[in-house]
Amino acid sequence: MDFSILESGFLPSKISTILSKEFDDIEYVGNNLPKILANNQIESEVLNLEPEKDISNLGIDELERAMLLYSYIGHAYIWGNLKTDKVIPKNISKTWFKISQKLGRPPILSYASYALNNWKLQDKNKPFDLENIRILQNFLGGMDEDWFIMIHVAIEYEAKEILSNLKHYFLDQNEDQSFLESALESIRKINSIMNRMPEKCDPFIYYNRVRPYIFGWKNNPATPQGVIYEEVVEYNGKPQLFRGETGAQSSIVPALDALLGITHSNDPLREYLDEMRLYMPIEHRYILNYLDEWSESKRSSVTNQDKSVKLTNEIIKEVHTFRNKHLEYARTYIHEQSLSNQNNSNVVGTGGTPFMKYLDKHLQETVPTND
Repeated sequence: MDFSILESGFLPSKISTILSKEFDDIEYVGNNLPKILANNQIESEVLNLEPEKDISNLGIDELERAMLLYSYIGHAYIWGNLKTDKVIPKNISKTWFKISQKLGRPPILSYASYALNNWKLQDKNKPFDLENIRILQNFLGGMDEDWFIMIHVAIEYEAKEILSNLKHYFLDQNEDQSFLESALESIRKINSIMNRMPEKCDPFIYYNRVRPYIFGWKNNPATPQGVIYEEVVEYNGKPQLFRGETGAQSSIVPALDALLGITHSNDPLREYLDEMRLYMPIEHRYILNYLDEWSESKRSSVTNQDKSVKLTNEIIKEVHTFRNKHLEYARTYIHEQSLSNQNNSNVVGTGGTPFMKYLDKHLQETVPTND
């Protein structure tokens, strides 16, 4: 198993920012999506797109760029269209499906497109910093939408530090306590980044301008039967049910759970977490599956010195703090907003789950195991 991804983190090493001329029409719609949605022109724009694109020569970074564009346009068509029928036209469905097959995940907006492959440095001559991130693609645009994604990108960037250090200590069985000390410092930085969400992302704006476009088709009251992908032969004209974009599709927390020995009971929540892996990049899925197996069979053999137990428990407490903040945001950004506004569902999250119940259960299960 190649563990290099734990050294580099889950952000891609290369992100494409523009496709070849054959995709000019797709790039145009993507670049102008905020105006197109504001003017209720998404249907006419999509129906003018060329249905069949040749993707055979696209590299991984270009495939990810194409997946990002088709996903944003597809979601804009479903959620920003005045029509009530839930059918994605062949103009985007056929190529979108081909791209998804190559990348090994469903044709839906997932976290990999929404966050991991959706940024670049504003100034390449300056180091990575939260304020030096530029988001490549929006639905409606604005600081709140950008900031919401920027926080996720910054967390992913910092996560390579905790993942790398935990890998050295647990997987490599290097008993140097400095690895755990560095991991603890990193998770505290992640929590400080998480705490910055309210600085430039207002709950009202998030609920009314950002959240409505990232819902999926599964367990969604607005699409009880799913969504039809026109002329995708493999689907045989049947509606498809895919989960929407959600932070649960990030590989960070599942990796931390496995490395730290945090377990979740077998119930619908656990099944949902396992299902989320289908929406992750394939290499992320592989490493998480391996870490699960390692955690179940070999983690107990790692030497547990008194100091290492204390440091590990401190790290777990910080993961608990992270989950607690996530639950707090779910309450203030979604639940409380829904009390005075019913524009989008409060029954389920964008991933199609009873999110408050699930997040609280995650929180309760994140406890030190080696006291």
